[in-house]
Amino acid sequence: GGSSAEDGRQEWHGPLQAPKAPHRRRRRSGDRGVQASAVQRARGQAGAAGGGPAGEERGDQHGVCAEDDEAPQDPCAWPLLQGELLPDHGGADDGGEDAVRCVADPQRHLDRDGHHRAGRARVQDVLDEVRDCNAPYAVVNNLLKLGLNELALCFRARLTRHLYKQYLTGFTFYKVTNLDNRIANPDQLLTQDVDKFATSLADLYSNISKPVLDISIYARKLAENVGGLWAPGGMLGYLAASGIVLTWLRRPLGKFTVHEQKLEGKFRHVAARIITNSEEIAFYRGNEREAHYVEGAFWNLEAHVRKVMHFRFGLGMIDTVVAKYMATIVGYYIVSRPLLNLADPRHMSSTQKELQEDYYRSGRMMLQMAQAVGRLVLAGRELTRLAGFTARVDDLQTVLFELQQDQYKRTLVRSSSRSKVSEGGDDVNIEDLQPGKGQKVERDGVIRFTNVPIVTPNHEVLVRSLSMEVQQGMNVLICGPNGCGKSSLFRILGDLWPVFGGLVEKPRPDKVFYIPQKPYLSLGTLRDQVLYPHSHAQMLGCGRTDEELLAMLRLVNLEYVVETRDDGWESREDWADVLSGGEKQKLAMARLFYHRPQFAILDECTSAVSVDVEGLMYRHCRGLGITLLTVSHRKSLWQYHEYVLRFDGLGRADFTPICKDMDQFGS
Repeated sequence: GGSSAEDGRQEWHGPLQAPKAPHRRRRRSGDRGVQASAVQRARGQAGAAGGGPAGEERGDQHGVCAEDDEAPQDPCAWPLLQGELLPDHGGADDGGEDAVRCVADPQRHLDRDGHHRAGRARVQDVLDEVRDCNAPYAVVNNLLKLGLNELALCFRARLTRHLYKQYLTGFTFYKVTNLDNRIANPDQLLTQDVDKFATSLADLYSNISKPVLDISIYARKLAENVGGLWAPGGMLGYLAASGIVLTWLRRPLGKFTVHEQKLEGKFRHVAARIITNSEEIAFYRGNEREAHYVEGAFWNLEAHVRKVMHFRFGLGMIDTVVAKYMATIVGYYIVSRPLLNLADPRHMSSTQKELQEDYYRSGRMMLQMAQAVGRLVLAGRELTRLAGFTARVDDLQTVLFELQQDQYKRTLVRSSSRSKVSEGGDDVNIEDLQPGKGQKVERDGVIRFTNVPIVTPNHEVLVRSLSMEVQQGMNVLICGPNGCGKSSLFRILGDLWPVFGGLVEKPRPDKVFYIPQKPYLSLGTLRDQVLYPHSHAQMLGCGRTDEELLAMLRLVNLEYVVETRDDGWESREDWADVLSGGEKQKLAMARLFYHRPQFAILDECTSAVSVDVEGLMYRHCRGLGITLLTVSHRKSLWQYHEYVLRFDGLGRADFTPICKDMDQFGS
């Protein structure tokens, strides 16, 4: 060991310096023989330092002893003590490298391992804290989102049920589109606008509650830090003043939202008409014309949206300057005032570091408070959008309430030549006829009109005065030119139109049944089409069976619709598309047989049915005791009626018995 160390001293003659990095890399990549010799040298140095003469001599000459802080002169011992001779991680040789470091400097190796273990422990503690906090943070954040979504859903559910309850009370749903023209697209209002209103309202709740809490907290802390309420008060005063100005500038946004939703509804209505009337449009080759309508509706919407975008662009520039940049300048000016005041007793003894810390802390609080106010300003922006949806929903609710009170408003689309009808030298002016002026009385077994004018919602007088009486068993045929008032008479009987004068006596609504030329087919099973508007439970409650329903379909030659389907009465299809026009009319007559009312209003309801089947249906109605009021232009139906109500199209209607010598017109 001594000779090796002496050889090493003879080979090293320069000053003490660290080996160069490339040299270290070459030695690190050396073979195992170099490493073995290095271990032997280290052991010799360690043994000499333990107390031998050679060790003392080398310790005195080269400073290996613990009392001397100088680095060793041995070229192999220096990198060993520095831990740089061998790589820290090298696969299979790691154990040998650690052994070399231990032999070279056992205490240093132990200290370094202790530091590593302490560092790893601290990192592990931090990771444990992050792990423990992540789960609660995730739960709280998702609970907040769930709460907001639940709040929006509750708003929408309650408002939707409330509006639909009003919409489907009585015939309000009919009056909205036929008697009153204030609401153009009730379907959009009841679905999309209600959803947007509920979502905006829930977001407004969340966007206001947290910023208000943040403002109160940071204002208090800032007041404590600067020594008074003047700092947060001044900042909040500036933000409040700027908010008032910006709110005043944002006033048109509410009207823009209302108008945009109206244009959206018109565009949607034009597109929906193409789907509803696709067959008729295809027959007429009207695709180019419909494209013109769609383009016009969308162009109006596009122009309005672009106008709103430009308005928001200009408003956004003003908002950015006033609420962001100027607010930052004002905030930092307010915070710096106590620091620039040399006479302030709070900072007379403060060092520069303390002043910087105070300024930084106050600036951060001011910034956080300003950000909370900014979120509150954003909530104000959403408030203008919410105001538009609120106005739309409020208009719908007002109209529904007024229609339930028989108060409707309709803009006259044209001045009619029928607004004044002459008879016997007397004129009937529309100003003398007011909706709801007439009376309606329920009376079983009779339909009686006494001096009742027939007036349309557009204030057209079709018949000046109608008087007639129909007892049970008196089948009446109604005829006349188009637009003379035949269907209008039925609308008055069905309580769809108001009575402008006179007295109407009729049975309660469930005793009068109406069948139009195009019967309505609902969603549901084949059985539901016959029972409508009854349900299966109501049918069973009345003691009726499926066999009776099948017998009714046999009367109209429609039993094959049930027998040819695997599910029978439980079959579910889009019946309006599956059944033909004649099948729909036969199904409507079977529906009439099921309900068996006192009076039935048949409005061209057998136009697509053959004459022989039509005769079977009318004879069965008379056998069931159903009194018929029929609108038809077929001569074959005169034999099933005893009276005729003839409109002349000039404001008069005659109700007379049918005589054998009476001129029967029709096809």
